[in-house]
Amino acid sequence: MKVLEVITAEEAGFCFGVERAIDMVLEAASENEDLNVYTLGPLIHNPQVVKKLEEKNVKVASSLAEIDSGIVIIRSHGVAPEVIEQAREKNLKIIDATCPYVKNAQKYARQLVDEGYQTFIYGDQDHPEVRGIYGASDKKAVIIKEKEDLKSVELKAKVGFVAQTTKSPESFRDIINLVITEVKELKVFNTICNTTDVRQSSAKRLAEDADIMFVIGGHNSANTTRLAEICAATNTPTYHIETAAEIEKEWLSGKNKVGITAGASTPDWLIREVIQLMNEENKEVNVESTENVEEKEEQVVEETVEEVEETTEETEETTEEKEADNNEEAEESAEVDAGEEAETQEEAEFKYSDNDIADLRKGQKVTGTVVEINDNGVYVDVNYKTDGFIPLRHLSHRPVEDAHDIVSMDEEIEVVILTLEDDEGNMILSKKQADYEKAWEKIVEAYENDEVIEAEVTKEVKGGLVVDVGVRGFIPASHVAIGYVDDLSDYVGETLRLKVIEVERDNNNVVLSAKKVLEKERAAKKEETLASLEEGQTVEGTVTKLVDFGAFIDLGGIEGLLHISEMSWGRIESPAEVLSEGEKVEVQVLGVNKEEERISLGLKQLLPDPWEEFAEKHYEGEVVEGKITKLVDFGAFMEVEKGIEGLIHISQLSHKHVKTADEVVNVGDVREAKIINIDADQERVGLSLKELEEKPEPKEKSSSSSQSSSKGSSSSQSSSDDNSSSGGATIREIVGDIFDQGE
Repeated sequence: MKVLEVITAEEAGFCFGVERAIDMVLEAASENEDLNVYTLGPLIHNPQVVKKLEEKNVKVASSLAEIDSGIVIIRSHGVAPEVIEQAREKNLKIIDATCPYVKNAQKYARQLVDEGYQTFIYGDQDHPEVRGIYGASDKKAVIIKEKEDLKSVELKAKVGFVAQTTKSPESFRDIINLVITEVKELKVFNTICNTTDVRQSSAKRLAEDADIMFVIGGHNSANTTRLAEICAATNTPTYHIETAAEIEKEWLSGKNKVGITAGASTPDWLIREVIQLMNEENKEVNVESTENVEEKEEQVVEETVEEVEETTEETEETTEEKEADNNEEAEESAEVDAGEEAETQEEAEFKYSDNDIADLRKGQKVTGTVVEINDNGVYVDVNYKTDGFIPLRHLSHRPVEDAHDIVSMDEEIEVVILTLEDDEGNMILSKKQADYEKAWEKIVEAYENDEVIEAEVTKEVKGGLVVDVGVRGFIPASHVAIGYVDDLSDYVGETLRLKVIEVERDNNNVVLSAKKVLEKERAAKKEETLASLEEGQTVEGTVTKLVDFGAFIDLGGIEGLLHISEMSWGRIESPAEVLSEGEKVEVQVLGVNKEEERISLGLKQLLPDPWEEFAEKHYEGEVVEGKITKLVDFGAFMEVEKGIEGLIHISQLSHKHVKTADEVVNVGDVREAKIINIDADQERVGLSLKELEEKPEPKEKSSSSSQSSSKGSSSSQSSSDDNSSSGGATIREIVGDIFDQGE
């Protein structure tokens, strides 16, 4: 016997924006019976809903030209700002039912244009929502339907993106990845509704598991068509239908598991019609087996009647014999029975009072006790004529695989009554809705009282993090931490302390900040740290950032600067040679300016002074080996020990006349040099290569004839050459030490 298993996908049917728009239309129609009510274009892409609205005297106008007076309702897709202005000029009463997510897309498109970005809208150019966003950009944005469209566009240095709210997040990411390496500056606003992502991903998962998929929604609905494409891509037979009447029974032949999803413009009653049809299909399949059971029951009844008649005759014969004995026993137990009867009556009265049926209504929040947990959900005793049932999808706002993870037997829980009796007579309850209302109360209270709440990060999304605060909460990337966070995924699974900075319950919008909490804690810590710091004090800190000129150290709420010159006694080219970001380090406070909140730190002060040790180990005249570290105009520096550099003055490089140091040495050369002076107080060591060379013999003077043949400037030049070749001291060599001291 085949039984169809019918499964409905998560987020099937009306999205928040559509449901909000319909409520606004119905309210306008009921409160303004004396006025004409128009929607500017079909309110949603579902002909059945549009027809029902027409029955309530809500007319569809394709343009403002068709409306002379009354109320005009801007549908959830939104319109360009110029359309709103035209409606005002006609003195029409405007009810703006634009979805808040669409409004954001319009706002961000305008912002990008105003800030000078080359603005792109990812979407279908014929879709009314995209036309509205395009109008909001003052018609300066470029609309692209797919990434291939970018090939014909010359990208500028500054590029910005928004997207149609019902587009696939995955395809939007593909486009962004294509552009990100091609432009100098990219700003992306993720305007895709999160419900779209959930709807599409859950539909895909269901299609992969089902034998057949029905996607319910208008054939002119873009998001419903996309759902059908996603389901069909799994190779599961998929049918895009508007109503249950379109379903042909042959489609169900050989199928056991039926998956159902619906577009954002599909009302619940259309979904229920399809589910009801599946239930009727189950009943028809079971008719034959039911008839067989009834025939067997009739046979059993006939046999039972015959047996009862025979038994009755036998009973009448023995009744008279037993009657006397029973009378005696009855007299003996009369007193006892009377007492038991009284106790039983009291107990019955108590039980009746305890189980008096409560007066319940749809939408009411009640407390009940868990009495059964199974694979499909949870049964709860709410003091009604039947136990209420919570389907798995109504247990929690998170996906639930095992109900035991959420509730336990005999646990008291709060639930909201969704319906007193469904088509099968069951009371349907929702713990998720009760938790949702409780969560909102807590969020609003925390927002109004500026309280800190804790929440777990559930996932990373474009532009920030999603947290579980009983409802979906969002932390913008700029509010995750005080500084820039390179990889937001590191926070997934972490529990953060947060402040609520924005609440829009009507839009189901909660924005939170961890940064606000950290800043407040840091401000208090900074005040405490500043008050306790003193010059000469040794403190522990954490390296937060390395820069060319040093490192910033977090001392607890405030950062101090450790200059590169204070990191080591020796010469270093980069702070990274000594420290790394995130490292804990002990430093000495060199100076504190509490008014300007500036702190100077030193690291080498806590290390042994290499100059003192050098002065004790070495002496003038000693020959040492070292590496040339730097060449300057007046000589070369040579590292003779870690942290100790000596100067080889240019006059001490060679007995020969040297114009530049690189004539004798190069950076990286390992050479021996003689110590000619040590001044530990001034941290100076004088070195000489010349002292290790053999002094050249002076050359003989030139002949008298040569001397007499050169006069004036020639004589002067000759004199200079003789001094150089003979090893005589130049002016620089004579006053070299003076230059050294000056340096």
